[in-house]
Amino acid sequence: MSQSIDVVIPVHDAARPLERGIRSVLDQQPGLTALGVSVRVVVVCHNIAAAEIAAVLPADLATDDAVAWLEHADGIKSPAGPRNAALAASTATYLCFVDSDDLLEPGSLASWWKVARAHDAAAVIAPLRTPEGAILAAPRIRPSKPAVLDAVKDGLAYRSVPYGLLLRDALTAIGFRYAEGLPTGEDIETTLKLWFRSGSVAYPYGAPAYHQTDDSGAGRVTSLIRPLAEEFQWLDRLLGTAWLLQADGAERRSIALKILRVHGIGALVRRADAAGQDSGALWDDGERAHWAVLLGRLHTFAGGLPALSRRDAALSRAAAKAGTAQELRAAVARYRASGRRGELLTEGPLSLLARDSVLRHYVTERLRARSGVFTAHPA
Repeated sequence: MSQSIDVVIPVHDAARPLERGIRSVLDQQPGLTALGVSVRVVVVCHNIAAAEIAAVLPADLATDDAVAWLEHADGIKSPAGPRNAALAASTATYLCFVDSDDLLEPGSLASWWKVARAHDAAAVIAPLRTPEGAILAAPRIRPSKPAVLDAVKDGLAYRSVPYGLLLRDALTAIGFRYAEGLPTGEDIETTLKLWFRSGSVAYPYGAPAYHQTDDSGAGRVTSLIRPLAEEFQWLDRLLGTAWLLQADGAERRSIALKILRVHGIGALVRRADAAGQDSGALWDDGERAHWAVLLGRLHTFAGGLPALSRRDAALSRAAAKAGTAQELRAAVARYRASGRRGELLTEGPLSLLARDSVLRHYVTERLRARSGVFTAHPA
């Protein structure tokens, strides 16, 4: 078969539920074979010997010809290196990256493949089932369920991780690489470039999903609260990226709003909630100053963010003045008490119905529900 899929699963710990993920792929072989597509699982053993990982698997999986083994030793606690190693070694038509604690639902790869071929897609964004069992309502796809998505109109910035099928030739063309050397956020810039610059991007409405679990354990990197300079190190690289510096105003605003709403506000709230445990380590005047610079850079990059809700804008400004954890907690308390008006309204009335306003999003979210954009396939 000339058409193929490599499903890449990096693993750094023999205790991860790797067997589940591998079987969720290999069980789909008959359906893919019927489409003329071969599939293999590429297990990237990250800073651990392949023999040690294979030893904990049943013999039928450890010796299966459809399971390839790749070792990658870089001494870094980041999935960027092993993912890049698998990408460099692959000759498959499409790639699919899967975390070692997650799995693919039955029939998912064939469903995504059909959509990819029907629309000559550089990428198919996978429906994402959360550990709670719901399909994540992101990105912000229009209720009309377009066959090919628009990066701005369909809010692709709101899907930060490239789960799904990725055309290898398209990845090569845009220089797709996970950012190595970052403590977190290694996939944000390259995923944005994929959505905005690789070619056609599609969503397989009603298809089986990529299934996340809560089996990652307490050591997961993203569960840690780091100093803002570390947590947002990826942003320094992002805002200096050549392709993004050449992006138009609508693209910049879409990306900046998502960063501030999801990553920025989220970072402030998490610090306020944890500040009682170790106030000085989580928020002080140095953190305040870093936040003020970060906020200013986002506004400059976007040419202003008028679509921010009143409560997001107020918390952003208050954090830039809060020199202590107590002041940050008070700002977050006001944010939470702002009510529906604070959540829905913008500071400028002309921006109330802007494409990226919260009110507009809530209206289209109801329309999305009616048209079944994120209708869940049976798990």
